[in-house]
Amino acid sequence: MQKKNDDISSRIWRGRSEISVLGMGFTLPGAPVSTKELLAKMTRVFDVDVERRGQIFAEKLNVRQRHICRDFVYRIEGPKKGFRNPDLAASAVRKALDEAGLDVSDIGYLIGHTATPAMPIPSNTSLVADALDYDGPHMELRQACTGFANALVVAEGLLAAENAQPVVIVGSETGSTFFDPARLADDTGQIVNLVQMGDGAAAVVLAPHKKSESERHGTGVLSRAFYGQIGNQREPGFSLCHGGSDCPSSPEGVLEFSHAFADVRTNGPELFVAGLKAAAAQQIDIEAVDYILPHQANGLMDVLMEQHMGIDRKRVVVNADKVGNTGSAAIWLALAMNRSAMKPGEKLLALGAEATKYMFGGFLYQHGS
Repeated sequence: MQKKNDDISSRIWRGRSEISVLGMGFTLPGAPVSTKELLAKMTRVFDVDVERRGQIFAEKLNVRQRHICRDFVYRIEGPKKGFRNPDLAASAVRKALDEAGLDVSDIGYLIGHTATPAMPIPSNTSLVADALDYDGPHMELRQACTGFANALVVAEGLLAAENAQPVVIVGSETGSTFFDPARLADDTGQIVNLVQMGDGAAAVVLAPHKKSESERHGTGVLSRAFYGQIGNQREPGFSLCHGGSDCPSSPEGVLEFSHAFADVRTNGPELFVAGLKAAAAQQIDIEAVDYILPHQANGLMDVLMEQHMGIDRKRVVVNADKVGNTGSAAIWLALAMNRSAMKPGEKLLALGAEATKYMFGGFLYQHGS
């Protein structure tokens, strides 16, 4: 048995820089789809009656609606026109650049993170670059709910360089395409996946933070980022087992996510405990921040954070009730949607948690004028 080190501070990556947030943007595919509408379509199109059970799960998760990139007309289908993963990501980047008052040509580096790329290779981010007509350097992280944190590890290094140009990070998911409606009849886990998931993309434009008041610009400041994991030797809590070199094809014909719900319920709170310890190691006073933004696993994150962490639910940001669990896009999306409610000087602590191999990460955001 490997000896575990309980000192979180010795096992996390810690950011040392303040970073200016110049702009943010997000894109959701189409109109919101209510849980009732979604479940009724499964019955009508695929002759799988899951309306009662699906509604029960949706109420337990408090996910009332979401945005979906596919039509659900066929068992196997890709996104609708204009709603491919690169399309959503490129649209979010354009909106973020517009808020920042910048052009595509101003981007010094483009970083994308997603668990549901348009194809294994070339990278999803290269397709985003094509959609933007961006001819600069780019990279991709194949990661889900804590992709934002690893992207910040890279961005901080890039922005520390002399004369660094703005770095754009975009998280995007089109996970609804990795779902087989025909499996609803014999796999309860797929019913949960159906009512919980959401598609979308969100982007942020970052630049070196200027110390001089006359040089400062942007909508806020991001600092004290951190990233770590507690997944060593643990079985994945969430996975896409087929489609890689270990197993190139799926026996069922459709790639689908596998969700170890019992394991995630057991290990999930531990991820947030680790995140809070890491935040404390970054000298973030949990009681002094105005908002806590946890990963949007469901629409009851405020209740769960209060029950498990003792954090007043009124301080907890929740948008999964409106957009579902958007995976790699979730933290940026929730921040982008919540900023309008923040007053200048207010602080928000983001706490990402990913069940694939149990990673966590976060940052402190202070809203500007």
